Amino acid sequence: MTTREDVLRYTSDSHAKTLLRGLYRLRLTHELHDIWLCVGSQRFAAHRNVLAAASDYFNAMFLGGLSEVDQDRVEIHGISADVFKILLEFIYTGDIEVTESNCQDVLMASDMLGLSDVVDACCTFLKQQLHPSNCVGIFLFAESHNCISLSQASENYIHAHFMAVTEEEEYIDLTKDILVRLLQSENLIIDNELQVFEAAMKWIEHDVSQRRRYVFDVLAPVRFPIVSLKQLHSHIERCGDLSLKIALRKLMQDFCGSQWQPYERRVGRLKPYLLQPRKCARKNMYVIGGYSRDKGGRWSDSRSLSTVECFNSFQQQWTKLTCLRHPRSGHGIAVLDGCIYVIGGESDSLIFDNTECFNPATQKWTMIPSMTVPRCGLGVCACDNKIYAFGGWIGSQIGDTVERFDPELNRWIQVDRVRTLRFAMGVIEYKGLVYVVGGMSELGTEMNRTESYNPVTQEWCQLSTMLTSRAYIALAALDGCLYAVGGWNEDGGALSMVEKYSIEEDSWTVIPSLSTGRAGATATAVNGLLYVIGGRTSNGQFSAPATLETVECYDPQTDDWFYVEPMPTSRCEATVVVL
Repeated sequence: MTTREDVLRYTSDSHAKTLLRGLYRLRLTHELHDIWLCVGSQRFAAHRNVLAAASDYFNAMFLGGLSEVDQDRVEIHGISADVFKILLEFIYTGDIEVTESNCQDVLMASDMLGLSDVVDACCTFLKQQLHPSNCVGIFLFAESHNCISLSQASENYIHAHFMAVTEEEEYIDLTKDILVRLLQSENLIIDNELQVFEAAMKWIEHDVSQRRRYVFDVLAPVRFPIVSLKQLHSHIERCGDLSLKIALRKLMQDFCGSQWQPYERRVGRLKPYLLQPRKCARKNMYVIGGYSRDKGGRWSDSRSLSTVECFNSFQQQWTKLTCLRHPRSGHGIAVLDGCIYVIGGESDSLIFDNTECFNPATQKWTMIPSMTVPRCGLGVCACDNKIYAFGGWIGSQIGDTVERFDPELNRWIQVDRVRTLRFAMGVIEYKGLVYVVGGMSELGTEMNRTESYNPVTQEWCQLSTMLTSRAYIALAALDGCLYAVGGWNEDGGALSMVEKYSIEEDSWTVIPSLSTGRAGATATAVNGLLYVIGGRTSNGQFSAPATLETVECYDPQTDDWFYVEPMPTSRCEATVVVL
C-alpha cells in the first residue's frame, strides 16, 4: 500500500484467491453459468469467460469464430469424465492432485486443453518417479507428447543408469531406432565398452529370428577398437543362432581387416586407442590421500598426504587435482551422485570423524557432517544411495558398529553392529551386498575371514575363507569376482599373492602374483582390467618399508600382470575410486 495526501493505492494479496473461490461457488450452484460441457455421460456447468481465460483450447473455441460460440452445450471428446472433472476443478481453484494412477491421463488432457501449468506439474511428478523399470516408458511418453524437459530428464536418467535399464523389460521392447539412438550416446555411464556390445546383443538375442537382420545397424555404435578381441570372440562362440553367428564373424572379419587396431598391450603399457571412450564412461581413477615414506627413511619419517592424483586409463596419464582439506591415511571412500566422499582416517596419530566431499565438476572440496565416532582403518562403501562405514579403530579399541550416511537427511546414524571385530580389511559393494574380507583382529593377528552383509535386511552371512590370512589388502570387484591383492601378514611381510573369489561358487582360487609384494595398496577395476596402486613393500627386518609409486595392471583375458605409468607420488593406505 502506498499513500500520498490525496491518493491511496491498495493492492490486495488475497483478491485473486477470493475471486477464484467466488467463481467456484457460482459453478457449483449453477449460477450465472452460460455453457454445459458434456463429457461422456456426464455434464459440467461452467462460464465461458473463465474457460477462455484459463485454457488455450477454450479460448480458441469461444473466441475463434467456431460453431461452439453460440451453443449452450458443447461435447468434449478425447478426455474421460473423471480426468476432465479434475482439470475443471483446477481451472476454478488453481489446485490439482497428481498421482501415479492419473498422471499420464491428466498430462495428455491438460496438453490438449492448453493448461501448461498442469503439464509442467505432471512432468515434475514423473521426473520424481524415474526408475530403471519405468524410465524408458516415461521417455517414450514424453517424446510422443513433446514434453521436452521430461524427455531430456528421462533420457539423461537412462544414460546414467544404463546397465540397470538393460535388465528391465522396457529395454527389451525398445524399437530398433530408439535403441540405436541410446547406444550412440556419449553420455552412457558404463564401466567399459564391452557392456555396450553386450547390451546390443541382449536386445537382438531376445527375438533373434526377427532382429538378427538389424545386427549391423544395432552394433554400429559400438566402439570396437577399445574392446578386447578375445572377449568379442568369446561372445560369438556362445551365440546359439547360426545366422547371427555368421553375421558376427563377418563383422569381426571386417573389423580386423580395417585400420582399427584392437585393444592390446605393448612394451609394458596399454596401447593408445584410435577411438576415444565415451565422454561419461568410467575411465578416470582418483587416488586420494595416504601416507608417503622415502626409501631408507625411518618409521617416523612417514607423512600424511592431502594430494589427489587422477589417472586417465585410456590416455595413460596422471594429473594433479585440488588437495584435500585434511591430510589423511587409512580413510574410507565412496561415490554418490558423481561426487567423491572421503571419510575418517588419521594423521599424526589423530583419528578423524570428519568427511570431505569432492565435486569433480567444480574441483572443490566441502565438509559434510561428521561420523558418530572417529574411525581409521575402516571399511566404506556406497549402497542404495547411502554410505556405510564399518568397524576400524575408534580410539584405543576396534569399533563394533556400522553407521550410515543418508544424503537426504544429511547426517550419520548408527544402524547395526559388525559380526567380526577387525580393521585394515577390504570392504566392497557388489550388486547390493557388502563384502568384508580379511583384516586385523582384536588380538593383532591377520584374518582370512570373509563375510557378506545385506544393508536392507541387516543380515550377515559367513562365506568361504581366503587361503591366506592377511590385513591391509587391496580389494576390487571385476566380472562377478572379488580380487584380494597383496596385503600383510606376520610370516610373509608384504605379500604378492593374489586370490580371486567367485561370488557364484563361494570359492577362492589363486591367480598369478604381483611383480612386487604390496601391503596397504589400493585396487579398482576399469575397462575390464584390475589396477593395483601404491602400497608399501618389505625392505628388511629392521628398516622401515618404503612406499611405492608403481601401478600394476591385471588382464583377466591373458591372466598376467604388467606395469603402467607410475603415480607422481608414492603412497600407502590411500583410496581410489573410478568416475
